[in-house]
Amino acid sequence: MTIQAERSGVTTTDGVRLNVETAGSPDAPVTVLLVHGWTCSTRSWHNQVEDLPRILGNNGVRVVTYDHRGHGRSEAAPAGSMRIEQLADDLETVLDRVVGDGPVVYAGHSMGGMTLMALADQRPDLFGSRIAAAALVSTSSGHIAEGAFGLPRRFDSAAAVVAPRAMNLLSTRLERRALRGPRPLSVRVRRPALRQLVFGKKTDPAEVDLFLADLASLPAPSYGGFFEAILQHERDQALKVLDRLPVEIMHGTRDRLLPPRHANRMAAELPTARLWMYPGAGHMLMQERPRDVTHRLASLARKVTA
Repeated sequence: MTIQAERSGVTTTDGVRLNVETAGSPDAPVTVLLVHGWTCSTRSWHNQVEDLPRILGNNGVRVVTYDHRGHGRSEAAPAGSMRIEQLADDLETVLDRVVGDGPVVYAGHSMGGMTLMALADQRPDLFGSRIAAAALVSTSSGHIAEGAFGLPRRFDSAAAVVAPRAMNLLSTRLERRALRGPRPLSVRVRRPALRQLVFGKKTDPAEVDLFLADLASLPAPSYGGFFEAILQHERDQALKVLDRLPVEIMHGTRDRLLPPRHANRMAAELPTARLWMYPGAGHMLMQERPRDVTHRLASLARKVTA
């Protein structure tokens, strides 16, 4: 049986309408909140939205996922709001107006994991009382430019300066192209390079298509604006707030966007967390290893409700 997520919306404190999708019973004893990464959408979690209610029972879990501002079906991010701190504010709005008061298992992929760390900085009181467990999937607590994109680490200082400028330039060009009207994507040219950069070995082509579709629909300013915000993300200290929770850190050994050392650094800061490395997997772990990620989340949900 196919699980159909119900689509609704919530308005942030600065007036941006976010797309929200829910599956399972609103009276379930635990909510699993799935938060996607940069350039993605709720669809990157489609396997978990489908399978968690099957594993835990439709009345045993509620699954909530939403699109960040400037992504997916949510409204565009206003100028000046493309910051990780703002995403943490948006997350708090979703918690208050959609999720409710019950215990939450939070799963954050890439920028979604960074959003949780920013919330830990801003609202540590929510951890333990409402956010009861966390999964950090293909994410980082800082030092983003170090060895990013598979470049040797001797280029780190140059990458930190050049990358934001390059992404902002790309955003401007994409915006101008959009104003000229739709043009066919050069998928045959872009697909092999993007697949190698973002995914690992033996990835389902349908999952690659889904990622490319989300990327193609992203508003141009979201490319550069959120990329620069990610480079500025430094929140090692926020991990201390998470140390009071059950935490699963999951990472692919072939992640070129955020190499595996980011997971190792977080695990060193979170000695109580469990670290899972997936050989051959890239950055889109919940699409490349959907069964493993889903079962880790189900395990956290069972711990919370035990």
